[in-house]
Amino acid sequence: MNVDAKKIKEILIINLGGIGDLLLSVPALKAIRKKFIHARISLMIVPGACGIVKNMPCIDEIFLFDIKFGVKEIWNNLKILAALRKKGFDLAVNMRTLVSKTSALKMKLLLKIIGSEIKAGRNTQGRGKFFDLKIGETDLGDKYEMDYDIEMAQALGAEVIDRELSFDFSEQDLLRVKRLLEDNGIYANDTIIGINPGGKRSRRWPVENFIKTIEKINEHHNCKFVITGVAQESGLAGKIKTITGINIINLVNRLNLQELGALIKTCRLYISNDTGPMHIAAILKTPLVAIFGPGHLRRFDPRNISDKAVVLQEQTACAPCNKAYCRDLFCLKRITPEKVIEASLNLLT
Repeated sequence: MNVDAKKIKEILIINLGGIGDLLLSVPALKAIRKKFIHARISLMIVPGACGIVKNMPCIDEIFLFDIKFGVKEIWNNLKILAALRKKGFDLAVNMRTLVSKTSALKMKLLLKIIGSEIKAGRNTQGRGKFFDLKIGETDLGDKYEMDYDIEMAQALGAEVIDRELSFDFSEQDLLRVKRLLEDNGIYANDTIIGINPGGKRSRRWPVENFIKTIEKINEHHNCKFVITGVAQESGLAGKIKTITGINIINLVNRLNLQELGALIKTCRLYISNDTGPMHIAAILKTPLVAIFGPGHLRRFDPRNISDKAVVLQEQTACAPCNKAYCRDLFCLKRITPEKVIEASLNLLT
């Protein structure tokens, strides 16, 4: 199906993934902007990813759609859907995987409510047959996530030339981070190691392993540790600080997204689960130890964009998977602290 750019006046891009998903879609978004230069482009994202696109010149309007199911979230989502329906979109593009029949049904219903004339997206394992324009995709994926987004843009007739990724923060962001660190006894010449122990519960390396890793690195290097994360991960930081007895700086829920980027840029090393901050570290070329459990490594391998990343993953029969919660965590528990320690010390030296 050919899309006539001259007839497209209103475009909706739907990307309800996390921070990493949205960051990796930027080259495709830029290309779509250049192809449909006279169209107005709206972007539908989850609230947690808003900081990435609030100053993005290729997007005209942002709509925040919360995938939680509280009364407040449902009410806000209904108002957003009503506003989107009034827009009269000529083209709607879903830039995420249809991970199940249920998610495909939800997307089909969402697009029906919005009422776009042309619907485009990924035909994951045949679940996206309702799209007018579609690209093929398997559940496991056979390419990097950014390449799927680029393929989608190309299917729309866009030419993707610029594949570079960036994460922007201001001097003010950097200055605030510097002040925060200095208030906690960390200065410019200190070796800073960032620890990101949170993320989806199914992707969290056991906190006891982070504790062992920090203690061993502390024996070898005179460094300062900083823990990052969101509000609901504050318990992880508290446990790490209490058990290690090391002077660890807890910056959980104290940084916005740009300030987090500024902090990661100042780190000599960043140790992270498979999360959005992991992708930020890769984009900023901060030396990175990425701990992968059930995540799809082929899709989200940070080594695709950084030569300073080390990935640790152990093969198990049950991984990869899309579980939000796992009682067993076989894939993560097979990654020992010794392996993370070795990778960390190698990057530090």
